Amino acid sequence: MAELTITAISDTHGQVALPDLLRDYESDILIHCGDFTTGRTDHLTKSVIYDSHRRSWRKFLRELAVVRDQFRAIMVVPGNHDQICEFMPENCQSEIVRAGGHLLMNSGAAIIASKGTRIRFWGLPHTPPFGRWFFQGYDMSMYTDNIPATIDVLVSHGPPYSIMDTVGPVLPKYVRPTDYLGSKDLYLRCQNLPRLKAVFFGHIHSSHGEDRRLGIDYFNCSILDEGYERRFAPVTTAIKIDDRQKQSSEGHQTRDNFKAIQLVGMSSKLTGYK
Repeated sequence: MAELTITAISDTHGQVALPDLLRDYESDILIHCGDFTTGRTDHLTKSVIYDSHRRSWRKFLRELAVVRDQFRAIMVVPGNHDQICEFMPENCQSEIVRAGGHLLMNSGAAIIASKGTRIRFWGLPHTPPFGRWFFQGYDMSMYTDNIPATIDVLVSHGPPYSIMDTVGPVLPKYVRPTDYLGSKDLYLRCQNLPRLKAVFFGHIHSSHGEDRRLGIDYFNCSILDEGYERRFAPVTTAIKIDDRQKQSSEGHQTRDNFKAIQLVGMSSKLTGYK
């Protein structure tokens, strides 16, 4: 069995310094499930990327570069606050790579582990509408139907319906504490992914925790609470994949959905980010 150790975080909102948060953590893979920036928007100026948001993005990149030697690969999926990734996806892709990570936006990555075993990740930034933000999916099936059936790990900004998706005491006026805010389409898709082992997400801060349903592990990795105060620790877990599974039986079209990522050693192999 191949095993990957994972450290997962979400919803740092530019308020938690990654080197401080991750000081005592080392894993094969670091996952950030989105909302790594801070900034503002409103219905009149939604198309404007404010300077404060750009500064927050640059801060995130610098911090990512500092912690990258603690992990053998870094996966990042944007959230509804990460406006710059929706408006400038190609620039953000290249900048994340320079900082030592990989940005997944309705796309996948195949981690090449021991003996050539490929462990497939998929990144889903979109969530059902929740305020005037970004990566909003009014028809989430447009995105969930495109998640390949061959994935082992799903990294989503938002939760599936009814799984750690209820808010705490600090509420928008239109939300009740008992409302399920996750995606029904995502929930249904997760039940129809035969190799799926784990789902990582955030978005609903106060529902940090873990759950297991029908053989799938679910992790809400939020770091802040609903009052945007640091409250929770990073999630740590291990994913075991049967390395006897035949990879060659999959067609070229399936393999082409995923960027191949070879794990690097935990040493300074990457050039410095400036």
